[in-house]
Amino acid sequence: MKCIIIDDDKFYIDFLKKYCEKLQIEIVKVYQDSVLAFQELNTMSNCDVIFLDINMPDISGFDILNNNPRTQVVILSADDSNAVKAFDHNVVDYLQKPFPFDRFMRAINRVKENMARKELQAPAPAIEEKSFLNHEKVIQKNGSVFVNINKKLIKLDINDVVLVEAKGDYVLIKRANSENLIVHSTLKRMKEKLPEDTFLQVHRSFIVNLKKIVDIEESTVVVNRDVVPISRGNRANLLSRLNVVN
Repeated sequence: MKCIIIDDDKFYIDFLKKYCEKLQIEIVKVYQDSVLAFQELNTMSNCDVIFLDINMPDISGFDILNNNPRTQVVILSADDSNAVKAFDHNVVDYLQKPFPFDRFMRAINRVKENMARKELQAPAPAIEEKSFLNHEKVIQKNGSVFVNINKKLIKLDINDVVLVEAKGDYVLIKRANSENLIVHSTLKRMKEKLPEDTFLQVHRSFIVNLKKIVDIEESTVVVNRDVVPISRGNRANLLSRLNVVN
């Protein structure tokens, strides 16, 4: 795997270099100058992931994101105030500084999963998405799931939830007919609250609505309009839950 580091703070550049060395990730280029990074990024094609700081002088990380439609990006930030905006740009992960090595490894695993998925299939159709950041509180009642968003309970219609995807310290709830939500929570927490007869975890990063499945391949499942990977250990369980005619 090859990466580019863009951060104006030399401490965190050295911090990332040590982590990359442990995982044998090749560093193609390091930028402390955000303007230079903005100018040169589109000419560089030999990169799998960009580690991008958000708060930089002259040009922000979001300016660079808007100019980089192709490469996977992991955001680096001192706080989570920009998390919603970052995920709206389809970043792979959002790391809050300082982050431990195991948290960095989780981000790298997400990058690798996306790389493998891209090799297996064509990109899924883009879905317009509006996200909300909220606190980790989910309540199930009368067949619905309520999510606490800024001290306000938002009702999620179970039939409208397509899938739940782990995104680092957050989960993305995709809905068929409503705006998607980003929740500061875990996949395990969501799994505990979703009805077992309707939802199934098919991968360590995905829970899907069984009623929304439209196609199953050897290692992927199409849920509504999203292509989701299936782990080998969960494939048999998935097939046993569906009405399969041989």
